[in-house]
Amino acid sequence: MKFGSFSPGLKVPALHVLSSDDVPLYFDMNNLTPKQQADHYEMCTLVSMLQVCLMGISKPEDYIAMFGGVEAEPFKTLLHRYNAMMQQVGLTVVPMDHLIPAPVDSFYEDIAKKIPDVDIVDFLMVSRSNEVIHDNQDAIEMILKLNSKVHFAQNAPGFGIPVPESLAVVPPLTGNAEAEALFQRHNGNIMMKLDGMPGGRNVLSVSSVAEAQNILDEVYPDAAGLVLQQKLDLSHFDEWTVDLLVSDDSITLDNTRHILIHDGNWVGNHFPPRSPLTPEQEAILLNVGEYARSFGYGTAEGSNMGIDYFIGHDGEIIVTEINPRWTAGLLPSEILKRLGDTGGHADDHKIGYFDMIRVEDYKDYLAYVEKRLPGLRDASFDIMPIGFSPFEVEMGGEKMFSVWLIVRGDFAVYRNEVREIFGTSNFAGADLIPVEALTS
Repeated sequence: MKFGSFSPGLKVPALHVLSSDDVPLYFDMNNLTPKQQADHYEMCTLVSMLQVCLMGISKPEDYIAMFGGVEAEPFKTLLHRYNAMMQQVGLTVVPMDHLIPAPVDSFYEDIAKKIPDVDIVDFLMVSRSNEVIHDNQDAIEMILKLNSKVHFAQNAPGFGIPVPESLAVVPPLTGNAEAEALFQRHNGNIMMKLDGMPGGRNVLSVSSVAEAQNILDEVYPDAAGLVLQQKLDLSHFDEWTVDLLVSDDSITLDNTRHILIHDGNWVGNHFPPRSPLTPEQEAILLNVGEYARSFGYGTAEGSNMGIDYFIGHDGEIIVTEINPRWTAGLLPSEILKRLGDTGGHADDHKIGYFDMIRVEDYKDYLAYVEKRLPGLRDASFDIMPIGFSPFEVEMGGEKMFSVWLIVRGDFAVYRNEVREIFGTSNFAGADLIPVEALTS
């Protein structure tokens, strides 16, 4: 049996076991700070939606481990209806009896006791958290390097990878002349990056050494190392991400997508009708795969790796981060591939994003999206529900749950329709998608 973080499309039976793996890779789970606990919980919420989405990009002979919350109502009903909707639009799905629930707090330990007859166990990322299954310390050491913002800042330039000016430094920052000089060169436009959290967590904009040290003292007192990095001007750069399939004998690019930003925060992905990359730009990104492979990353079947990068208005490529694992944007990209042009148009713009629904409105939510599925289009858009989280959250005195949606076509019309039908209590995330991204 093989273990790893493989790209979708495996030919042999696989068990997909995805959980929040970044925090336990770097930190003692029995001694987390309140912020680390909150970030880990947020990541479990995110990953639970990936687990649901996996039903639509895997094979009938595959298995998927899921957090046990899907066994309770209304999430049990949601899971069955999502599976049915995926089948309705023509996706090949994992059957319901191949879904394996396990408690979130002992997820890997529980799954390790009931691994089905498969050839591959597929992780979000190889980590200490899933060592009970793979038992490979060498693989952990490799991921510790490749997943580290510090390691990338120190090693990428020597491999010819274009990165913003960066300084890897050990706290404290006070009195560090190199750090002071970096802030001066870039007029206080600096990003501070720490290891241990995905999804933009532990990445903060800072304007001075004093401000950065203050944050370290108050929030990250145990930080062993960090990166101070030139902040790119978003009036001259657009942020993108792409997946690499890294195998033993090849590296290929796939799933180019535009990162959507609202008030400096990630709110979704825009999947354009065509990739914006030129052959010269592709070559730069393929070299990042060679960099990862030089540290031992890759498998015969193909391992997934995400790259966060910026494209300048003059065509310049700047790479800011790599992720040797599954990325959140990978899954909607794969759903879109499998949907093809079903019920849509080749030139549709496509938005994948997270939203919130009141628990008490879940039946109305399901009824609405079922009428707007691909293939049933009688409007200028359609909706493909690809995930939800079984973790309820309290917001404004209401119990809410997260959903993951792809909207193909006119997002602005979609947004107006859900606002008219549901008011302001549901689908609030749709208001965060920047209008200018919908036609670019």
